[in-house]
Amino acid sequence: MRVFVSDVIVKKDKDGYDYYWVVGNLQSGMEVIIDDYYFDLREWIGQSVEMLLSFLRSPYSELQRGICNKLFLPFKYYSVELIDELLEEKGVVSTGNERVVILTGEFIDSYAIPKKWASFTQRDLFRVLYKEPSALKTEDGAFLLYPFHLRKAVPIERFPQEVTVAGSLNLEAWIPSH
Repeated sequence: MRVFVSDVIVKKDKDGYDYYWVVGNLQSGMEVIIDDYYFDLREWIGQSVEMLLSFLRSPYSELQRGICNKLFLPFKYYSVELIDELLEEKGVVSTGNERVVILTGEFIDSYAIPKKWASFTQRDLFRVLYKEPSALKTEDGAFLLYPFHLRKAVPIERFPQEVTVAGSLNLEAWIPSH
């Protein structure tokens, strides 16, 4: 999918290694922050690039925003209040997370990654996570879905045409736009 790169923020992980937040706009105009652990797109600020994006669903973010997702199995002792209490004990404020993205689209149970991405998706972790990927097809394109938090509560035949999820985006591969 085409993404306009408006900014790249350099971050440090707990071990002191750089990673990036790519601030961009999807074709629909939605502004997003994309976690980028493998690439440095600072040279591409102000330009559009083609991205293969993955989406990590967050049941916490869904509940916090009033999205009642009955399609996926919940965690047994999951509640916003309990997690907020645990975060508060650690001094973390969970509200206003600008990286949370809400997507609505068609759930695709078995998605074929387009061949143009084949040479970019050879990382071992990528191959394990996306061996038989699901995806969410939106007006902006298809987002690969991390397999975490996707255990289905209903058979795939009963999934509605439109599914709404909340979570975060990750950059898996990219190429310059033509």
